[in-house]
Amino acid sequence: MNWRSWIPPFARRFLRDRLYAARLRRDPFRIGLDAMAPHLPSAAVIVEAGAHAGGDTRALARRWPAGRVYALEPIPELYAALVESVADQSNVSCHQLALGPENAQLPMWVSSGASDGSSSLRAPKTHLTSHPDVTFDDVVTVESVTLDSFAAAQGIEPDLLWLDLQGGELDALRAGEHVLRSARLIHAEVSVLEEYEGCALYPEVRDWLATRGFEVLVEALPPDEPQGNVLFLRSAG
Repeated sequence: MNWRSWIPPFARRFLRDRLYAARLRRDPFRIGLDAMAPHLPSAAVIVEAGAHAGGDTRALARRWPAGRVYALEPIPELYAALVESVADQSNVSCHQLALGPENAQLPMWVSSGASDGSSSLRAPKTHLTSHPDVTFDDVVTVESVTLDSFAAAQGIEPDLLWLDLQGGELDALRAGEHVLRSARLIHAEVSVLEEYEGCALYPEVRDWLATRGFEVLVEALPPDEPQGNVLFLRSAG
C-alpha cells in the first residue's frame, strides 16, 4: 500500500502547501503572484491549463478567494491528485481536459522518471537531452478543448490565463482569439530551445502576443535553461 494513503487528506494538503511555499522561495523560474495582483480584480476569473497536482491552483485560489479558478489537467493520475488537492477550495472547478489547438481526441506524450510534469501534446525533442532523466515511454489519448470553446461552455471571460503546456502555449493561444480580447494577464511557460517538436520559441510567442495588444511585464528566464516563465500584460493603448 502507498504510504501516502495513511496520511489524512487535510494533512496531505497542508504538507503540499508547505512544500509549494518552500519551492517558490528558491525557484528562479517562478513569477510571484504579487506581480499580478495590481492588474486583476478581487474576483478574478482564472483559467489554469496544465494544472498538474494542484500546487499553483491552490495558491491562485487562496490569493483570489473571491474569484474562481478553472483548472484543466488531462492526465488521469494527476487529475485525481488535483481534485484531492483542491477539495477544500470552494472557488476551484476541475476539468479533465487538455487546452489545445482544436476540440478533439489528441495524443499526449506522458513524462515519467524524474518528472511527471513535462507531458505535452507535442513529441519531446531536445527535452530528451536537456533532461535525460525524464522519460516519455507512454502516449495516451486525451480530450483537447480550445480556449474559446472552453470559455464559451463555462460562460466566462477570463482575466488571467495561466498556461503550463510544455511547448503548446502558442497553439492554445491561437485558438483563443475571443478570450484574448478581454484577458488582462497571461502567465505562460516559454521555450528558448525546441524542447518539443515544432514548438514555438519565446520570441515568436512574444511577437504574436504583441500583435494582440500584450506586452512583457515580467520575465523569469534563468540563464542556460531551455524554458522559463513570462508574464504578459494587456497594454493600455
